[in-house]
Amino acid sequence: MVDRYETTAAALVALLGGAGNIAEVASCVTRLRVILADRARVDDGGLRAHPAVLGLIDADVSQVHIVVGPAVVGRLAAAVMSQAGQGPGVPRA
Repeated sequence: MVDRYETTAAALVALLGGAGNIAEVASCVTRLRVILADRARVDDGGLRAHPAVLGLIDADVSQVHIVVGPAVVGRLAAAVMSQAGQGPGVPRA
């Protein structure tokens, strides 16, 4: 059985320009906070159109906040971090 969080995370990572474009992922109560290597590689329209995304906020020139809601943010953040090569147990380059 395919985990919906992993599937959603894979789509978000692709829309964010791929794992190599994600410098850091954090979360708060309702949002994924993503620091990017190259903001221009992000597909804003694709993110806004994704059914899991409730909103998209430009925090600064290299950071976006993806609003996903409190019910899913923790598990989705963990899945995005894992697919981006971040988190506990993942060696940093």
